[in-house]
Amino acid sequence: MKKFLHLDLDAFFASVEQLDNPSLRGKPVIVGGTRNRGVVATCSYEARAYGVRSAMPAALARKKCPEGIFLPVRYSRYQEKSAEVRAIYTQYTDLYQSVGLDEAYLDMSHYDNAIPPAREIKERIHKETGLTCSIGLSYNMSLAKIASDLRKPDAFVVIREEQALEVLRSLPVGALHGIGRKSQELLAKCGIHTIEEFWTLSEAELVELFGKAGRGYYLRARGIDHRQIQMNRPIKSISRETTLAVDLFERDDVIRIARELFAELWQEVEAEGVQPQTLALKVKYTDFKQRSKQKKVEHEEWAAVLEQLAEAFDYTPGVRLVGVSVSNFVRPDEASPRYEQLRFF
Repeated sequence: MKKFLHLDLDAFFASVEQLDNPSLRGKPVIVGGTRNRGVVATCSYEARAYGVRSAMPAALARKKCPEGIFLPVRYSRYQEKSAEVRAIYTQYTDLYQSVGLDEAYLDMSHYDNAIPPAREIKERIHKETGLTCSIGLSYNMSLAKIASDLRKPDAFVVIREEQALEVLRSLPVGALHGIGRKSQELLAKCGIHTIEEFWTLSEAELVELFGKAGRGYYLRARGIDHRQIQMNRPIKSISRETTLAVDLFERDDVIRIARELFAELWQEVEAEGVQPQTLALKVKYTDFKQRSKQKKVEHEEWAAVLEQLAEAFDYTPGVRLVGVSVSNFVRPDEASPRYEQLRFF
């Protein structure tokens, strides 16, 4: 039987901030959302007790948690700690799949008993990096993730095949991989809130509701998931965006923000060891209409292309969000010499 481990670093960004600054321990730390119209990246469990959640607008987070300590995102630091964790768990398996900086799936099928090495991974991460993680073990990827979510933080949960349906029965339908907020709202209109209630829907009904994905939901709700670890999944794009504290009406103000975002996302580009060929700039206006422009970067410098893209927008309606992204990646050994001039800000 297959054995999968799901590893999730607890409140990762906030935990790194508390690790680097011990005076923050035990306090409601909120990373991101330092601007009034920004968005929370993540928060400590102390802040979650107030109802603060990731992706929540900063203004709402401040109302829910007036004593919250808002900190800027330090992406390069989180990359460093993520690399430390990866260096530990990759010693236990050659088959692993990283998901962002704070999650990973490990195939542990080569162990007769995967529990001892899983516990060792958890203990080493805490001892060697100072961070806690939640670990779930099960016979498929979906249940491994559900297991790691059951008793956070600092959890270690095993779901065996004979336990799966009983564990799934009372869980909210949002515990199923792929069932996001909008899908939950759609199901709620049908009176479906738990996985047990979800069982009343036939496979055909789920396909009608969700398309081809419906079959996957039908199977996962019954403890069946045939997915396997995907090594070295190609990155399609890397992006950064920010919701502005005040609306901007001038091109120069917008391009300044765009340069800052590019400098931030470039840290991730370098960490991934890839080189992009396409640059895109996105703006969202005060009426929430959105426009974007992109261009393949050939012989121009990236800064010049960003300036060119900025010329394509009308700023008179007022801009409330700016986003920058890069895509169309090649590996450094596939890139032409012109990419040697990438560093420019």
